[in-house]
Amino acid sequence: MAPKFKHTKEEIVETGFKIVRASGWSAFTARSIADELGSSSRPIYSFFSSLEQLEEEIVKRAVALLHDYMTRRRTGEPWIDHGIGYVIFAHEEKKLFQGINDEKHIRHFKKYGDLVWQTLTSALADYAPFRGLSPEQIKQIQVTRWLYAHGLAFQVSNPMLEVWDETQIVEMMMIGSKAIYDGLMKKFGVTTS
Repeated sequence: MAPKFKHTKEEIVETGFKIVRASGWSAFTARSIADELGSSSRPIYSFFSSLEQLEEEIVKRAVALLHDYMTRRRTGEPWIDHGIGYVIFAHEEKKLFQGINDEKHIRHFKKYGDLVWQTLTSALADYAPFRGLSPEQIKQIQVTRWLYAHGLAFQVSNPMLEVWDETQIVEMMMIGSKAIYDGLMKKFGVTTS
C-alpha cells in the first residue's frame, strides 16, 4: 500500500507558486517547499518525478493568472485590454513575469501562452476594428502589438529609473495600440473612420 501524505499535489503546486511569486526561482527548492509545508521533501517526489515537472505546473499556473489579467475589462476595447493586462501583470507580478520568461522556463510559457493566444484571438472574432481584414492582416496587427506590449512589460518589470503606475501603463498601451493599428491599416490600404 502506497504511503498517505498529509499534503496534496495541489498544495505542493500552490506552495511552489507562492515561493516563485514572492522571491523568484532562486528561492525555489524542494527544501524550501518542504519547509513551507512543514514536511520532508518526500511528498513532492511522490507527486512529481522531478522538480522540473513541478516547475512546469507553476509556469502553467502563472500563465493562467496572466490570462486572468489579460481578460479583465479596463477600457471596453478587448484587444487593448489584453495588452494592458499583459503589461500590468508584468508590473504587479514581477517575479512571475521574469520567471516565466527566463531561459529555463520560456518553453513552458510558450506552450501554455500559445493556448492563451488562441483563446484571446478567438475572443476577437467579432471585434469591430478587425472586421474585413484577412487572417494574415489580423495576425500582423496582433504580433506587432504583442512585440510592443512585451517590450513595455519588460520595462515595467525591470524599471531602471522610471516608476510606472497603472494609469501610465493604460495610456501607453492605448497610444501604442492605436499607432500600430493605424499604421498597419494604412499599410494594408484600408481607410478607417
